[in-house]
Amino acid sequence: MFCCARAEKALAQYPLAHPVGYGELVARLERQERELYAIRRQLDAQMENRAAYGVSQTPGCGCDEPVWRLPAVAEVPPDPSCASPAGGDAHVLHYQVVYDRGFVLRPLDPRKHPFELKVNGRIQFRHAGFDRDVESWTDNAGVTEEVRSRNNFDIERARLVFSGYALSPRSTYYMQLDGDTDDGEVVEFLDYWWAWEFSEPFQVQVGKRKVPAVRQWVLSSRNTRLVDRPMANDFFRPDRTTGIFLVGDLGEAVHYEMMAGNGYSTANLPLSQVGNQFTFAATSYWDPLGEYGRLLIDYDATDRPLLRIGHSAVFSAQDDAELGVPTGEADFLRLTDGTILIDTGALAPGVTVSEFDIFFYGVDLAAKWGGFSINAEIFLRWLEDIRGDGALPLDALFQKGFYVEGGTFVVARKLDVNVRYSQVSGLFGDSSEYAAGFNWFPLDSDRLKFTFDVTLLDGSPLDNTSSDILVGDDGTLYRAQLQAEF
Repeated sequence: MFCCARAEKALAQYPLAHPVGYGELVARLERQERELYAIRRQLDAQMENRAAYGVSQTPGCGCDEPVWRLPAVAEVPPDPSCASPAGGDAHVLHYQVVYDRGFVLRPLDPRKHPFELKVNGRIQFRHAGFDRDVESWTDNAGVTEEVRSRNNFDIERARLVFSGYALSPRSTYYMQLDGDTDDGEVVEFLDYWWAWEFSEPFQVQVGKRKVPAVRQWVLSSRNTRLVDRPMANDFFRPDRTTGIFLVGDLGEAVHYEMMAGNGYSTANLPLSQVGNQFTFAATSYWDPLGEYGRLLIDYDATDRPLLRIGHSAVFSAQDDAELGVPTGEADFLRLTDGTILIDTGALAPGVTVSEFDIFFYGVDLAAKWGGFSINAEIFLRWLEDIRGDGALPLDALFQKGFYVEGGTFVVARKLDVNVRYSQVSGLFGDSSEYAAGFNWFPLDSDRLKFTFDVTLLDGSPLDNTSSDILVGDDGTLYRAQLQAEF
């Protein structure tokens, strides 16, 4: 009856140029009602899925009406040479490209199209000059090496990162490419892992990444206080390895990471050079006063004190089937005078160490407030069950070290000054590092900064081109670096 009344009213108001039967008009109206009902149901379903279509308030318009982000429809002009309907074909765009601390290819509806890609990049362009105070150094095996003064430009880190999710928003991936001029200018796959998020605060990662131990090692090299990490940090830290990693949070204040992997330092080693014992590592930190953030310095001049307390532990057994034939994995470990432990004669003339166990433990602390910041870490490392292809004067060693560094902004969000002291000590010698420098942020962002520092080295057991501190260095190191990232 409702359709009949509408049909009579329509015929009275708008007489048809080509009259049709009353029954046909009623049928048309009923068909249109069904189509409108189907369209209304589709719109209602879209309105219910607010998360997928990104409801947000229109900024600065002074109204409370939400803005809905809907899939765009683009008209593709037909190719005259192809048989296509007049007016072109309509294609729904399921993805958008935005900048969100990186360029992001993001789906408009993650449930229907669960694929996302984020691209980040950064570069560290550096000048390093070293003025030596000694001409040579002699290791514990009696080998004498020249200590060279240096003066060079370097691209220390040129990195490209791809991250996101695939197949499901819970199935995430991360891949980082790295190139630098002091490593043969070869681009390598620095990190690459896949993860499954079992819950919002817990995921399992499989692949290659940093061994989770030593706080400044776990933090990104882009967030260091001076040009690079402290000498003691790099002497004790592990490297990257391949394995299984558990990453999660306990509440809002505690973060933890655990690992079972191939080794303490197996980055870029073939499996033939890796021992047959797994390495186990864990780290955690607690932010009791609120989220500390990724920066050591207080760039945002926090209006209340922030504190981070953490610790790390690693166990790694280095062994091989044949005494006196160490694996390539074991050559990272040095005595506190800089001698490589597995070098022939390092502990006894003519004897090569090939097996030992590493127990590492570290404690770290960081605080910042109102532009001022300070952080420190203590390192303890026990080398146990040391064995080689001959008699050794000892079967255990203990090494220790620490660093403390701090700074403050003298111009808010523009210029901060920093100082550092670090030390490595043990049975075979002690070494120290004294450093001071500044960071200048020319833009209103921490994504572009210029850093300059001066470091006095009283010996060095470390050999690390990334920090420009080489084994045996005794003198003054000058570094200037421009870092840019997107």
